[in-house]
Amino acid sequence: MEITEIPAKRKVHQLSQDEAVFNLEEWDLKTDFNIMGTSKIIHHFDYALISRANRSEIIPITVLSGNKQDRMDALVLLYLRSKDLGTSKRFSISSQTVSPYENFLSGIFNVPVVRSILLRGDEKSMVITPDGISHKENPAEKVAEMEEKPSRYEPVTVRDERNDPVSRHRRDHTMIMHDILALARTYGDLGITNIIYKCNLNYRSALRAVNELLENRLLEISDTGGAKQKYKITNEGISKLEDIRKLSFTRFD
Repeated sequence: MEITEIPAKRKVHQLSQDEAVFNLEEWDLKTDFNIMGTSKIIHHFDYALISRANRSEIIPITVLSGNKQDRMDALVLLYLRSKDLGTSKRFSISSQTVSPYENFLSGIFNVPVVRSILLRGDEKSMVITPDGISHKENPAEKVAEMEEKPSRYEPVTVRDERNDPVSRHRRDHTMIMHDILALARTYGDLGITNIIYKCNLNYRSALRAVNELLENRLLEISDTGGAKQKYKITNEGISKLEDIRKLSFTRFD
């Protein structure tokens, strides 16, 4: 299974090994959601995401609990109920290790099983887990602060660029690319959630940077065979990383 962008509608990204991530500005979250399907049967879901652009676009979410048979039944019911609604996207949340049978049903019926769902906004986020909903602040403001403060990466020999906004922006952009490429080289298959937190970026900045690296063939999508889209560095990316380091930028941790 692979979950990628849905350009024709709202976007959903499978961003890490156990987490599905949505844009909080594009989706409304409903709890204990009831809706009537085309069969005139009222279906109940633990949660549902409703598109703000198209209110008929719904992503149902079920929390898996109980014994193995209960969980397998819940996966099948989620598929049947979402088909009755005419929606092709659905998610199940579980804190337990997915059994081989559950994994088989997850693949057959295209019902991804994740540990959490993140609704990420520019300033705040909501995380849905089997234990409920939690709220958290985003470190996104730090990105804006980085554009106003000297970078943590200082060139060894370089002219004073503090009064040159264009040069300062170019330097920050270069170091973002350096960080992502360095992470990909160190960790191998890299999810965008790791990029967001390890590089201190917000979602939009990270996605923009990854897309640019993909377009320039410095990163490529890993063929992991799972439902999570990850990225790995290319030979061109390794060469580019070395070129950046030769510019005498040094990281101070």
